[in-house]
Order: sequence, then C-alpha cells, then structure tokens
Amino acid sequence: MSSAVIKIVDLTKVFALTENGGGPVSLMAALRAGKSEGRVREVRALEQVSLDIVQGERVGIIGPNGAGKTTLLTVLTGLVPPTSGTVEVTGDVHAMLSIGAVLRDDLTGRENIDLDGSIHGRSRSEIDAVRQEIIDFTELGEFIDRPVRTYSSGMKARLAFSMGAFIEPDILIIDETLSVGDYFFSQKASKKMAEVAAGGRIVIVVAHGMKAIVDMCSRCIWMDHGRIMMDGDPKAVVAAYEQSVREADEKTLMKKFGQSASGRRDRRDAGELTEACLIQNGKEQSAALAAMHPLEMRIAGTLRKPVGRCRLLLSIVRVDGRSVWRQDSSEVGLDLPAAGSFEVRVAMDPFILGADLYQLDIGLSDEGGPLDGTTRVFEVVDVEGQSGGKPLLLYSPEIRGRAIAAAST
Repeated sequence: MSSAVIKIVDLTKVFALTENGGGPVSLMAALRAGKSEGRVREVRALEQVSLDIVQGERVGIIGPNGAGKTTLLTVLTGLVPPTSGTVEVTGDVHAMLSIGAVLRDDLTGRENIDLDGSIHGRSRSEIDAVRQEIIDFTELGEFIDRPVRTYSSGMKARLAFSMGAFIEPDILIIDETLSVGDYFFSQKASKKMAEVAAGGRIVIVVAHGMKAIVDMCSRCIWMDHGRIMMDGDPKAVVAAYEQSVREADEKTLMKKFGQSASGRRDRRDAGELTEACLIQNGKEQSAALAAMHPLEMRIAGTLRKPVGRCRLLLSIVRVDGRSVWRQDSSEVGLDLPAAGSFEVRVAMDPFILGADLYQLDIGLSDEGGPLDGTTRVFEVVDVEGQSGGKPLLLYSPEIRGRAIAAAST
C-alpha cells in the first residue's frame, strides 16, 4: 500500500453561470453565433483553500449548503479541474459522491462488487478474497443477486459503502452516503471507517449530521462560502459551527419579528446583563424551542453602582402582539444583590407555549430606572401537536437566583 497524502495549496474554483437561472455556460452556448442571451457571472465555489491530509486521518467536512464541500471533493477526485492553485493526491481514491455514481442499476449487487474491484485495479483473486465479507457486511441477503434498480435507497447505501470500505482504497471519500442508511448500519460503518483509517488510509466524510462527524472523525473542517472557517478537533469545530448556526437563525427570526438587535440602555455603568441563555434538553438553544418540554432561562449580570433595590422584568410576547407572560422578580420575592455578580434561573416545566414566533424581553432596573436590557426571539416547534388550539402560559414559572461574587472595592 502506498502512503496516502493529500496536499492542497491556494485552491480556487470558479464556475461561470448565466444570469436569470440560465445554469452553467455550455460549450454549445459558447460556440453559438450572435449575442449571448444573458450576462455571465462568476460563482466562486472555493476560495484560497489550503490544507494537508495525511494517512490515518478521518476527516469530517461540515458547513451549510453552498459552502463548497462537494466541490472540494469533486476536485480531489479529479472530476473537475481547479481554476487556480494546486491539488496533489497520492494514492488510489474511491469516492462515493452519490450512490448513483458508484452503482450500476442494471447489474446485481454481486456484479457491482466485482466491477468496482476491477475498476480499482484489484485482481480476480483479491476480489474473491473479500467478496463474501462485503456481502455479509451489507446484510442484503438474497437481494445481493438481484438488480440494484430493485433496491431501496438504504440498501444502495449499504452496498456502496461496503464496496468502498472492503476494496480498501488508499483514500475513501464519502459524501452523505450514510445519511440514507439506518442507525445500526451507520454504527457498523463508523467502526469500519476507524479500521480503514487505522490501517494507514485516509477517510473523508461530508455530512450534515454533527453527531456522526464527532463519532466517526479524528479531525473536522468547517467550510463556509468556499473558505475554511475552522480546522481541528471535531467536538470544538462542531460546537463553534452550531453556535454560528444558532446566531444566524436568531438574526433571521429577529427580522421576522421586526427587531434588528438587542435593546440596550444608557446606564450600563451601574449594572448590566452578561448572559441570557435558553436551556432545553441539557443544551443551549436559540432559534427553536420544543413545546411541552422543560425550559430553563439562565440570566446573569453584574451590579456596580445601582440606585436602591434592583429587579428583573421579564416578558414574552407573541408575534401577533399578544402578551403571553410578564414577571417582576421583586413580586416573587427574588432579591438581587446590592452589588456584584448574580445569576437568575427561571424554570418552566413543562414549557406551555403553542407553535408560533415569540419575543422574550429581559430588563434590569433599579429605583432610578432601566440599567440594561436584552431581547431574544425564538420559534416554538410543536412536534406532538396539542388539541383545542394553541396553548398559552397558564402558570407562574419557578424563579430563583443567587449572588455569585461580591462587588470589588
């Protein structure tokens, strides 16, 4: 087995598209006489991408649609040339960019195994040695001798992955192939990928499932708008990406609600809010909350030179202007510290709100007026559905707080 290495330096890929949805510029259109029917614009799918991948690495690539993930893979496999920059790939590449590109529908599963092995330069004896392992791994039973066109998408995914993993190329590239497989097969595939990488090979996976990336990979690359945003430990990169997605989703909801930014006051020198988190299922949420599931609001702040007693004012308003809930911390006996840091937790169990768009306003005030304030906009998703219309908050949540640190002198 050769030493698998991928080296990319300043890779840029530009596609030419016609305006008004005309699609890519074709050779026929370029040769056509007369004036072009529309203007041509450039789409930079990849922009100055540089990275090295060495043998034994399991690399996950994440990012939103249009980030350049699949374009990067097509360049790596040689399907499209780079516009500029260099790409050096050492080793035999087996790419599953789509199930249809790997499998031949008119052939049986067994025949696909034999054909794929020969395409990758394996001898008849080498194919014979792994054929039964591949068949057993797919768990397709008698379907292995039926035409692939009769397979479900999950069955095709099993066969496509198994062929690539057991033929053992130097570089195995998978683009969302496992997303159509069932949970148990995905678990098997994860273990197999680890074995492939442990054998000194490279595995590259593009997926939208963040848990799969964390479980499968030893390295993660986050891409956006054709650029690498972050490259490193999968847990750290996935956490940063998910936070970015939450913030982007919340900005979108703010626009729907007619809000542009969090409201702030002029007396932050006397006191300010430092945190306003929405916690559900043990994780911080932002744009979407699940109806009928416990919710905890976690609010933190610091008081420096307040005038008299301080309080928190909380309210939830529905997008149609309906006031859903209002609460003054002083009315429930919650005393904020005279100075120093504090944390307040508001527990709603269950979280009784109907599916809709809502705005949470949090204000910090003293006897002299407002000190600071912030706004959170969120959408409630009701998967189970409730009978009798949209519920509202019908009870007072549990509110408790504590001082964290005394004021410094």
